[in-house]
Amino acid sequence: MSHLPSVAIVASFLVLPTAAALLASRDVRAWLRGTGSIRQTLSNAGVGAIFLVTQLLLRGTLIAAFAGLAALVPWKLPHEPLAYVLAFVLLDFVYYVQHRLEHAVPLLWAIHAVHHQSRDYNLSVSFRVGALSSISTLFFHSVLVLAGVSATTYAAVVTVHATILFTLHARTKLTLGPGRFFNAPVFHRVHHGAEPIYIDKNFGGVLLVFDRVFGTFAPYGTEPTFGVVGEKAPQEPLAANVAPFVALLEDVRREKSFVGKARALFVRAR
Repeated sequence: MSHLPSVAIVASFLVLPTAAALLASRDVRAWLRGTGSIRQTLSNAGVGAIFLVTQLLLRGTLIAAFAGLAALVPWKLPHEPLAYVLAFVLLDFVYYVQHRLEHAVPLLWAIHAVHHQSRDYNLSVSFRVGALSSISTLFFHSVLVLAGVSATTYAAVVTVHATILFTLHARTKLTLGPGRFFNAPVFHRVHHGAEPIYIDKNFGGVLLVFDRVFGTFAPYGTEPTFGVVGEKAPQEPLAANVAPFVALLEDVRREKSFVGKARALFVRAR
């Protein structure tokens, strides 16, 4: 314990000046900003803070709901390594289906759109998650109980899955191969691209197999521009969550018939 003050002194003379020098470097600051601005990064963090609050309020209830549904299914996958691998692959497939529907169904897009509003692409985008995302995610993840995924198995695989997904917004072009099996930040960068050739591509989570099978894969070519096309993208975190719903309600309001209003909620205009 007596060595702690001297360690702190050494750290102050070595680590802090080094960190200050790195932050003073134009290249390092540019890497931290990515392709946009520090303001955008702060906006992403603010949206993430709102999502965290909803997680604190809803997470226990959502896990309990999954456990309650799982209890209704008498069959369960065994607690063996291969069963966890199977559960993980099933979860990733559900993620692909959910993600694709989030881009196709206006009501789901209103929840998911906030994630695509960022005009930058760096790890801060991983924090930019819609406030109601947990609710829609539970709806899709509940399908896993039919495959015998217990609440314990689900908690394990969803944690690992979410951790890997977090890394997809890193500004790196490193890959685990040519994108035939495994996703990587450079392929997910395509998904966030605003160019027509990139829109509605690369929905995969950890795996890109499903994009390959269902024809939604696009290779990385030119560096994309980022953000939503033709929609407001407020920097203020609360407004960022509200704006997609305001646009959705306006679309519903313009429709005169019940069928038209239902279509505005559930069918994307082409």
